[in-house]
Amino acid sequence: MKILLFLFPLALLGNPGPSAPAAEANPNPAPTTTEPKPTAPIPPKAEPKPSPAQTSLTESTPIPTADPLEKKPAPHLDENRTNDPKATVGIGQEAPTEKVAVQPTGRKLVRLDAYPQLVKLQTKEDFNSIVVRATFDDDVTLDVTAESNYTLLEKGTAEWKNHTLYPIKDGKTELRVAYRGLQKTIPIEVVQATAERPISFNLDVMPVFMKAGCNSGSCHGSARGQDRFMLSLFGYDPKGDHFRITREEGTRRINLAIPEESMLVEKSIGAVPHTGGKLFEKGSSHWKTLVGWLRDGVPNDPEDVAKPEKIEFFPPDALLEGNGSTQQMTVLAHYSDGTTRDVTPLTVFQSSNDVSASIDEKGLITAGKRGEAFVMAR
Repeated sequence: MKILLFLFPLALLGNPGPSAPAAEANPNPAPTTTEPKPTAPIPPKAEPKPSPAQTSLTESTPIPTADPLEKKPAPHLDENRTNDPKATVGIGQEAPTEKVAVQPTGRKLVRLDAYPQLVKLQTKEDFNSIVVRATFDDDVTLDVTAESNYTLLEKGTAEWKNHTLYPIKDGKTELRVAYRGLQKTIPIEVVQATAERPISFNLDVMPVFMKAGCNSGSCHGSARGQDRFMLSLFGYDPKGDHFRITREEGTRRINLAIPEESMLVEKSIGAVPHTGGKLFEKGSSHWKTLVGWLRDGVPNDPEDVAKPEKIEFFPPDALLEGNGSTQQMTVLAHYSDGTTRDVTPLTVFQSSNDVSASIDEKGLITAGKRGEAFVMAR
């Protein structure tokens, strides 16, 4: 199994700390007298409250707040940076006490980008998610996938659903994206729309093990494996892994008569005790991949199976303002046979600085404190 890495750097900015408060006059000055005459005791004066001018900057300047928009996975990378192994994300001002989402009000929109810039759907199961990014005159970027308007030039060729394109019939069409007066057009080509894509051990099953962490060093990928079952570390030996799954204690791990009841499947969904716990849900795309492969008779790949040559990250960079602002990422894989594929659900994401920019398993980046970070896709 060939592992491709993609790094995505991030730069994060925050609010300056509160300025020192202005000097205050002593509210209780000592009384001055000329003669030591006995007088009645004077009650102490109430301490005056500081004026607004005496408070710190963060107290006198309110920061607008808004709940961050909920995002869904989608593709990402600029055509001029296809071979660049790095992409950058910057995070702008952060609220001192609560998460905020940046609002574009008051800024001038200067650019709109939609990724990927070309979509090719192949076979019935194919799909490709779309990400739309707006750039303002202060270089701040905003994920506007949910706020944009979409129009398919020819609706019978592809289906647009949940910010994702699905094939219907062979042909060509365009997806037109509009946001606040700016437009982008994404060419779409659909081929073999009704063809069933066979499940590949190298391209489908092994990535499920990678995504679920099964072949990591802390699980079955360790030198001695786990619970009498060993996989190669991060899938470097797919042939050996296929043998260990299908031949070593084969009838114990797999059940070709009733694939859904295979130990390989039931442990992954937590139906039976598993040291690694529940990895994914029954009926999920990962579950369907494993069950489908078992139902097909656990075939191994032919020698000429297409191999991944590179992956792209979309968008290539971002400057996020506000603690809690988000940017959805998507990964597009390119194979040796010239095909492409949205592999976001199979990708392992990792940030070099979770405090400044964290990324979840679906590829959603969330801005944190001021700083920089790189995001890796594997």
